Amino acid sequence: MLLTRKASSQAAPQARLARVASHAVAKTMDRRTFLKRSGIGVGAGAVAAQLPFNMIGQAQAKGDEGKIEVKRTVCTHCSVGCAIDAVVQNGVWIRQEPVFDSPINLGAHCAKGASVREHGITHDSHRLKYPMKLEGGKWKKVTWDQAYDDISKKMLEIREKSGPDSSIFFEMSS
Repeated sequence: MLLTRKASSQAAPQARLARVASHAVAKTMDRRTFLKRSGIGVGAGAVAAQLPFNMIGQAQAKGDEGKIEVKRTVCTHCSVGCAIDAVVQNGVWIRQEPVFDSPINLGAHCAKGASVREHGITHDSHRLKYPMKLEGGKWKKVTWDQAYDDISKKMLEIREKSGPDSSIFFEMSS
């Protein structure tokens, strides 16, 4: 936005129309509007500075005893492949840290990856924890061996039907 000086109010009607049109096209702001908006921003910052942030603390897992492991993994929210270090205690994912030497996320979380802390790692999460198969209109729990077998058969069927260029696979090494 451009900062402009307000014209005098005694302008001719054509000049007033031109001024309104130029403000709409150029997205300008006069000094008074700038100061009003700046004051609102500074006031909101002052109010936010007075909020009791000391009430916010670090999350703790129940039962602090137990072995803590750090496991390198890949974020599950999109296909980019950002690396994260999962901190696991007693088999429970208690927190995560971005990986600074990852060439993809360079030590940062996107908003989706950061939301894993809030929604994706709890015991009562909506995410699947074991393979399921739809049989007869109902979901049925299957073993990992059966799931891998079904998936590999379907992938080979697709390859035979559509040719070797119909699929691509990436190996993620740790």
